[in-house]
Amino acid sequence: MKTQMLWKFMALALTLSVPAFAVDGRNKGNFQRKEIKSAEEIEQAQDDRGFALGLRAGYAIPLGSRADATRRGGEKLSNWLTGAIPLQVDAGYFFNSNVYLGAYFQYAHILRTRDCPRCSDSKMRFGVNVSYHFRAGETFMPWLGLGIGYEILSSEITVATGTSLETSFRDDYRGIEFASVQAGADYRINDSFSIGPYVSLAAGVYQTKTSSVDFNVPGKEELNSESSKSIEHKAVHAWLSGGLRMQFRF
Repeated sequence: MKTQMLWKFMALALTLSVPAFAVDGRNKGNFQRKEIKSAEEIEQAQDDRGFALGLRAGYAIPLGSRADATRRGGEKLSNWLTGAIPLQVDAGYFFNSNVYLGAYFQYAHILRTRDCPRCSDSKMRFGVNVSYHFRAGETFMPWLGLGIGYEILSSEITVATGTSLETSFRDDYRGIEFASVQAGADYRINDSFSIGPYVSLAAGVYQTKTSSVDFNVPGKEELNSESSKSIEHKAVHAWLSGGLRMQFRF
């Protein structure tokens, strides 16, 4: 009796095992097909390598300080700046459909918190960045990027100090931009052109300050005075920006 029951259990186990083996066989077939598809994707990725040129435009808001705001002489950027209008050019190379490495240059017009008709404020950024593009080859392609570079923040004001005498005061803050975290999404119009939104958070530290004074007297040579010094109490600042990016691939 016990022997008969044992054989019945074994027969039931074999019966239940047949569908499982069938599923394994089908999964194996899917895995093989997936490998073939991956090989095709790799070949396509290799074909997508090449140079790229990008153009960005947007708006940026300042965060942090030019120097330590808790110490004497420190000042938050938001005390005198409301924002900036950056224009950026990117040039680089796609090693495949996903990985991009390139350089960038940005110029931005600075907006002050108060009207100043004879003021001129701007900033320049340049450096290198790397990005990874997801869902390569599809119409909608998200991407993430990281960069490092250098920044120059300039502020100049011109005042009339006499009937025909003008004096210009200029301050340049220079420093390393140690991290620029970026994210965006490209909408692929065709194989060569894409457009889409982006956001960026660039953080850095101003290390030196250069001050200059220019005396301009009509009919005479300009008298210039310039001095540069290291910022003693450094502080971290950042620019949070967003806008639109166009990219051309060659």
